[in-house]
Amino acid sequence: MKLYGYLGIALIAFAEINFYAKIEPFATWYIPIVWYGYILLIDSIVYGLKNRSLISSYPKEFIFMVALSVPFWLIFEFYNLFTVSWIYTNYVWYVHLFDFTTIMPAVLETFSLINSLGLGKRFDSNVTGKARHLIQKVGRGSLAIKLLVVIGVFAALLPVLVPMIGFPFIWLGLFLLIDPLNYLIGRPSLVQRVSRGNRSLVLQLFLAGIIMGFFWEFWNYQAYPKWHYNLPYFVPSIRLFEMPLFGYLGYLPFATEVFLFYAFFRSFIFKKGNDLLLV
Repeated sequence: MKLYGYLGIALIAFAEINFYAKIEPFATWYIPIVWYGYILLIDSIVYGLKNRSLISSYPKEFIFMVALSVPFWLIFEFYNLFTVSWIYTNYVWYVHLFDFTTIMPAVLETFSLINSLGLGKRFDSNVTGKARHLIQKVGRGSLAIKLLVVIGVFAALLPVLVPMIGFPFIWLGLFLLIDPLNYLIGRPSLVQRVSRGNRSLVLQLFLAGIIMGFFWEFWNYQAYPKWHYNLPYFVPSIRLFEMPLFGYLGYLPFATEVFLFYAFFRSFIFKKGNDLLLV
């Protein structure tokens, strides 16, 4: 394990201890402390498995990922202006902004670990014969893919246009827009990968989303600066930490959106592929 992995353990341990001690300014910075501890630890574990990792092997890409995480999450903050699905308490704006830098690296580091372990690979299959012909027919530039992009635009606008019924599309709209758009312009697309037999990619992203959802809610539950949910009446109220159990389903498409958003913008800067992220 890399030396910074032990630093990650120390940061997580310190954050947990300070949850009780509440020593400032560390209590206010609880979220970035614990999450950068998590990121360093997971990256170090991946290095132990693969002899390479995002931080050690792709440092420029990791920095780009940290920076891109902020505008990515601001999309959801924009949605929240209309739906008011969550509110924040005890936050300082610059700490809050720094929190956003952890979102994309945390998801993609977790996905990198799951992929390194090969989880879900048995669900992959080779596509041959008629299926391959159909894939080629409904390929890049086809009317079907262009139609999906149009549907995605509409879905992405629903939380703004009709907040009460558009609430689920906070977590679905970006996926429905970016995935066919990526397919159309030749960037990594889940529809494309699954149609070619790579089902494990979706399963690994879903698993990363569930893991992230648990830790986000667990560490938010302990934090001094934290968020609270204001979900629609039709969402069942049984909760795990602050989040209703039903709400954890949103972390499944959210993880795919992180992957697709990153894959879309990464290609503008990095021309070589990243085998740890399958992009």
